[in-house]
Amino acid sequence: MSLEDELRAVGHSAVVPPVDDTLTATVLTRVADIPVRKRLRDRWRTFLAGFLVLLAGLALTPPVRATVAEWLRIGGVQAQPVGTGPSTAPPVPTVAGHLSLEQAAQIAGFTPALPKELGPPTGVEASKGFIATSWTGVRLEQFQSGIEPLYLKRYYGSLDYVDQINGFWFKTPHDLVLVDKRVVRIAGPTLVWERDGVTFRLEGVDEARAVELATGTS
Repeated sequence: MSLEDELRAVGHSAVVPPVDDTLTATVLTRVADIPVRKRLRDRWRTFLAGFLVLLAGLALTPPVRATVAEWLRIGGVQAQPVGTGPSTAPPVPTVAGHLSLEQAAQIAGFTPALPKELGPPTGVEASKGFIATSWTGVRLEQFQSGIEPLYLKRYYGSLDYVDQINGFWFKTPHDLVLVDKRVVRIAGPTLVWERDGVTFRLEGVDEARAVELATGTS
């Protein structure tokens, strides 16, 4: 979801207060005496200034970005806030497959990006458009974002916006659901971000560590 779409969504939800009729008449009378070209130029400047203010607000205010993500998508992941849910999650599942990274790339159709600091993964699985890798206690899934999301995340707490990677941290256990509504499992805290048309899900570490690994993923 692009920032333009997020801005459009926020704009649709904005409530404009009623304008005093007397003030409106006064403003229109004064504007009538201004040449048309100048009015258009000033109108454009006003619009541009307002747009930049809104853009800066979205970029600098994580709760706003988090709210937009709740309404829409984070790459190939749909974020869906719901009520109370699980308080704990089982250990992160280990990837059992033992493909080489080259084999996984051929099957998935894209080259996986991995956290350099973790070294070679202990397990690698792949399907068309999807690659899962794991290390001891850590799981990284990456998939081509596509037109439709792959996962729905039914989460039970607020999202943290992570500006370093333009991603989101799901801080509480939540349901990880496929688009056909089948619950895959309960997932623990997860970092989700998108880069170059690929969505990443990283589980098994705390937020600071997850962000560190994500920034070193290439």
